[in-house]
Amino acid sequence: MAVDMQDVLRVLDPEEPNYGAAAALGTDALPHLAALVDGDDPMLAAKAAYAASLLEGNAGQDVVAVAARHGDSAVRVAAAAAARNLPADDASAVLTDLVGDDEPGVRKVARASVPDTVSPELARRLDDAGGTTGPAVPADPSVPDTPMPGGGAMPGGRVGTGLMPGEQADTGLMPGEADRRSGPAPGRMPGEAG
Repeated sequence: MAVDMQDVLRVLDPEEPNYGAAAALGTDALPHLAALVDGDDPMLAAKAAYAASLLEGNAGQDVVAVAARHGDSAVRVAAAAAARNLPADDASAVLTDLVGDDEPGVRKVARASVPDTVSPELARRLDDAGGTTGPAVPADPSVPDTPMPGGGAMPGGRVGTGLMPGEQADTGLMPGEADRRSGPAPGRMPGEAG
């Protein structure tokens, strides 16, 4: 099926694009997605980068890589999110610079998109950046650190428990959260008769 720019725009132009339909356009859409990433509309460029990542295998990796170097941070955020849809080697290539981007939002999404297996270069960049997405959080010395890709650690993370840092294993409560088991019955407000 021949795909033209109008086909691509019909799918990506709405505020909420139909990414399933974008992926169904297949690799014939790649030249048009690349043109949108290179275009003057950052919103369409971001949508095109993400749509390219949904093409089978790594067909859209080059488009996502171009988006990762875009001058608009919203497009770089989209490229970072799109990396989740790429094979690990291609995701590593896209994320290598994004994990150290000047914009905090780009760094946050990039670091959240790091695959389980990373390239040596991405691992080095993560180590250089401290492997965290923001300011250091004081670690709870009673809880072992969770290893992150590239050797960094999530302060206070609990390996294999599914608990957030500071969450109490026996109650599932966060620090400062009241134990509701001793309060009113479910569906009742405090002081409401049962």
